[in-house]
Amino acid sequence: MRTFKTLLGAALLAGLALTTTVPATAAPSTEAVRVAEQPRFTADKSQVRAGNTLVMRLDHGLEGVSWISSAAFVRNREHPVGADEGLAEVVADRDGVAEAVATIADVPPGQYSVHTRIGGGAGPTMTITVTG
Repeated sequence: MRTFKTLLGAALLAGLALTTTVPATAAPSTEAVRVAEQPRFTADKSQVRAGNTLVMRLDHGLEGVSWISSAAFVRNREHPVGADEGLAEVVADRDGVAEAVATIADVPPGQYSVHTRIGGGAGPTMTITVTG
């Protein structure tokens, strides 16, 4: 009887060892990596002067673009959530890629964040530098 219990215990331990090591050695799925990537958000320049226009491209996939905003942008209309920021105007949106333009306001030189909202959540951000 003791031999049977010893064999059963050894088999259970071997099975446990296999279940804990197999997932650790498995290669990650490329689909999982692709899903985790953030949408791409770029601008035609990273340094701008007040009065200049900034052209941005946002790869938003299947979700809709809610807004692109920054404290550096001209405030030509009300922000959807009341933020004290100007909004970019989306001028083209095809196949999950939006193009937007914004005029830089008369703001002090410095670095400013540009925020996006895609679907119901926060999208990617970037930093631009306003020069004097």
